[in-house]
Amino acid sequence: MENNNTDLLIKNLHKSYGKNKVLNGINFKLHEGERVVVLGPSGSGKSTFLRCINRIEEPTSGEIYFDGTLVTDKNVRKIRRNVGMVFQHFNLINNLTVMENMTLAPVKLKLMKRDAAEKRAKELLRHIGLLNKASAYPSSLSGGQKQRVAIVRAMMLSPEVLLFDEPTSALDPESIGDVLSLIRELAERGMTIMIVTHEMSFAKEIATRIVFVDKGKIIEEGTPEDFFERPKTERVKEFLASVLLV
Repeated sequence: MENNNTDLLIKNLHKSYGKNKVLNGINFKLHEGERVVVLGPSGSGKSTFLRCINRIEEPTSGEIYFDGTLVTDKNVRKIRRNVGMVFQHFNLINNLTVMENMTLAPVKLKLMKRDAAEKRAKELLRHIGLLNKASAYPSSLSGGQKQRVAIVRAMMLSPEVLLFDEPTSALDPESIGDVLSLIRELAERGMTIMIVTHEMSFAKEIATRIVFVDKGKIIEEGTPEDFFERPKTERVKEFLASVLLV
């Protein structure tokens, strides 16, 4: 199978919960260095799409390839190691300190020695100005601090791809700016990114490609300029009119 620097290749992805079909045959490629923003109305399947990529949700059918290899139950750890995930509500473990949250997975999965994991965690926390919170518990952090910790936690194993599922939707306006600045920095450093967001101005700024999902299908995709200035479908025109108030 041809790779052509394709980090992710998704073929005919379906996801149903009983009779409720959430994803209806998604085909998608993500190339190294791309920054793909996934847009769409609430309930369109955007978050489920990301969660299926990382196998947090089990697809009903379809194939997911990572670096040219079909992801199966036997090698799912590989994709989770190389495709980091940042969630809307942080998913920090409340009864563990920030340091323990950051080192838990690398140490438990025997991917890093504890000393090495703690050294890496300190470097990342220092970079975002939160080294003084290493011994703190998540309950003592602001929403913005929690999300920045969640982002650097996802960076612990230097993943090839980062998935962001509405990372700012639970934050106050000031915190949103801090979190978007950190994501912007990762993008500028060449990180391959997929992000579900409602921040349209940020989408225009950061994306190399916009993907619009509705009713579990990719309806339209293109460059930010084409998507926002020259939408092809009536559905996207309707969406943009509602979110941009034009």
